[in-house]
Amino acid sequence: MWVTKRSGEREEYDEGKVRRAVLRSGAGEAEADEVVERVRRVLYDGIPTEQIYRLVGRLLDRRRSIRFGLKGSILLLGPEGHHFELLVARLFQVLGYSVRTNETVKGRCISHEVDIILEKGGERLMVECKFHNSPGAKCAIQTALYTYARSLDLDDSSPLAAPWLVTNTRFSSEVVTYAECIGMRLLGWKFPEEGGLETLIDRNRLYPVTAMGLKKAHERMLLARNVVTVRDVIENRDCLFELMPESSANEALEIARDLLV
Repeated sequence: MWVTKRSGEREEYDEGKVRRAVLRSGAGEAEADEVVERVRRVLYDGIPTEQIYRLVGRLLDRRRSIRFGLKGSILLLGPEGHHFELLVARLFQVLGYSVRTNETVKGRCISHEVDIILEKGGERLMVECKFHNSPGAKCAIQTALYTYARSLDLDDSSPLAAPWLVTNTRFSSEVVTYAECIGMRLLGWKFPEEGGLETLIDRNRLYPVTAMGLKKAHERMLLARNVVTVRDVIENRDCLFELMPESSANEALEIARDLLV
């Protein structure tokens, strides 16, 4: 049995892959077995992976469904990288950093627009965010080289600690090797193993608003106001009632509060 990925590429259906993803969402063994069996009943050759993801999402409760579909929810923050940068900035704030975004900083040779500047414990760092629109894309070595070159130019005029490179997908093996060699810090999908991007988002309840199941029009209005995470929804409740009907605003607040518990 073959499935069709978003890219149009076909690959053999891997039941174990679906089961592992369901278990990672927090489901137990029996629930995972039931989900896999329900998926098995609707399979046909060439089925889009999106159809499988939607079915699994409907079979899980809200928190588990959000964990299961987190990568897709982050993709919906696009197509540009601005809202992903804000999500990353919110994450570093929760982790205790002082954060500034989209600042132009003069280097030794040229000026640079830096996605995020962090400060903590006397340490000052730059963060380069690389947003990919395709879930199968990998952050390539060219991005790591570019990030390090920028950090060197900035370091000459305003000393910085080792830079961060953050992406919503995986890193190529070349990027990992290069980063280890020069001391660059990486944060991406399932990297590092003990605390990748998806783990930190879940641990700190920083789910994007695109994971809440709101109407698409309401999602876009919130993102236009830079309301990017469920925490932002709570902190900007007045904005909700400006942008959507009272019943929809109250529902959004209820979902956000439930996800922060």
